[in-house]
Amino acid sequence: MKHQVILMSHGSMAKETLNSAKMILGDTLDYPVVSMQADDGIKGTLAKLEEILQTIPEKQPIVIIADLLGGTPANVAVLKSNSDPRIKVVTGLNLGMVLESFFALEDSEIVTRLLDVGVKAVTQPQLENDEEE
Repeated sequence: MKHQVILMSHGSMAKETLNSAKMILGDTLDYPVVSMQADDGIKGTLAKLEEILQTIPEKQPIVIIADLLGGTPANVAVLKSNSDPRIKVVTGLNLGMVLESFFALEDSEIVTRLLDVGVKAVTQPQLENDEEE
């Protein structure tokens, strides 16, 4: 069954990461976003997430990609996943993960794929040196 992906972050990071992904994949990528504002706190962020969850069919699996391990958006997502077994949470939101999620929506191993892409996205690129030293 196709997963529903939800992006969560402090401020507009999730929304703007989604906008960047749309530049690459087009408007076919349209995930709901929870953008926590400074005055939202846990209650406000939870209310935003619950509003989105009400629109998702009861049996559809959900993957939430949150920005920061231990931050309010991720903590709210984990809190909600404790009472809703459809929800899996991944932290470390980045553009590579959002792009990969689009191609993994029907993959039962979507979380593993997202973790793999997320880890590989953090690197120090090296220029290739074609000259002999």
